[in-house]
Amino acid sequence: MTVNSLASNESCHGGGGRTRSFGNPDPRPEIAVFGEWNTANLGDRAIHRAARQFFAECGWRVSSYGLGSLAPVGPAMWEEGDPPLSKRKAVPLHPRIKCVLRELRQRYRMRRLLPQLGRARAIVVGGGGLLSDDNLHFPQSLAVVAESARRLNIPLYCLGCSVEGQWSAKGADKIRKFLAACAAVAARDHFTAGRVEAVRRSPVPVFGDFCLTEAQLLEEGNWSHSRQALAINVRRIPARSDALQERYEEVLVELATRLIRSGAERLKTIRIFTTGTLHDVVPAQRVFARLGAMGVELRLPRSLDELTGVLRESALVIASRLHGAILGLAAGAPVVGFSSTPKMHNFFSTMGIGPYCFDVDASVQLMNLIGGADQASIFAAQRHALVHAPVWATRAQVRRALGSIDGAPCALRLETRWT
Repeated sequence: MTVNSLASNESCHGGGGRTRSFGNPDPRPEIAVFGEWNTANLGDRAIHRAARQFFAECGWRVSSYGLGSLAPVGPAMWEEGDPPLSKRKAVPLHPRIKCVLRELRQRYRMRRLLPQLGRARAIVVGGGGLLSDDNLHFPQSLAVVAESARRLNIPLYCLGCSVEGQWSAKGADKIRKFLAACAAVAARDHFTAGRVEAVRRSPVPVFGDFCLTEAQLLEEGNWSHSRQALAINVRRIPARSDALQERYEEVLVELATRLIRSGAERLKTIRIFTTGTLHDVVPAQRVFARLGAMGVELRLPRSLDELTGVLRESALVIASRLHGAILGLAAGAPVVGFSSTPKMHNFFSTMGIGPYCFDVDASVQLMNLIGGADQASIFAAQRHALVHAPVWATRAQVRRALGSIDGAPCALRLETRWT
């Protein structure tokens, strides 16, 4: 069956999954959500879990798919237990040949996926840096997802995504076409909103990150004096020099050493931790080895529950990965960002807590803040800014729009201009 005939066949039966399979008694309409879920990064797993919960609360039955793999992802897949096994080493190919072969593969995979997508009444690309290029990795998938939504005649939305780095000419063209095909776009941060507005030539609201919700902030609104650990998130800095990595690790070691020797108030334990990415293990072990004699702990969580346990016991979190910060905020801890990449800065400034994010070159300012830190004061200031962030108005409007189906045909349309 061709793509066109499949779309026609779905239309003859109500289109976009408007009829329910006799084998599935769930009366809710189905929404297909694409993201980069199936990785060892616990941040990706957290987005998967949070996105499924968000759409389920809006009244949808969620089917999730890997954007890179274009394959179904089960609701519990990669959320617990060991990380996925490493992929087999690919045969070295010229980048251009690799891109051509990958595009053909993505079209083939999407063709096989179409019968499942035909059951859905909407498609969402949501969460993470999915509007980034990286040698056409995501743009090729975005292009086939947009084409499938058009052929199946179901609406396409992009929610909570961000841009990292520059676009190549081909990548920009594919991303531009994807964004043009979207019925609505709401970016993760203000920087991404600006990039997307330049392409769509219309205002783009800011959605924030799926993993941080207004309800979490309100539930965790009181400072807990039982928290007595400082959690330091260590990572490998991408595509940078060894000298920068050494300087970054040196700052973390010096910071922890100062706090240990000063006997900082309420900080009884220091925990070095990662967020599941295997590349971060060796840097974390190096930092731990230099501090091990001082009673510092090393935590290498392999599940979201383990990571959340570390964060919920923390009086302060110093995060170098974005979701080390976001999950820390969601767990009720004050968080200080320490990162060499703009992604962390973009999110912190969007949420009104920009002064609490530092570059590797701003180690002196970081030391001054942490050295005299009153964790309760940082917590109170951050909670006030986060609760009043404008993203919640956007989030509420998306919820209302997605929850206003009431069994009607697939006429769901989100506005592109939100306040």
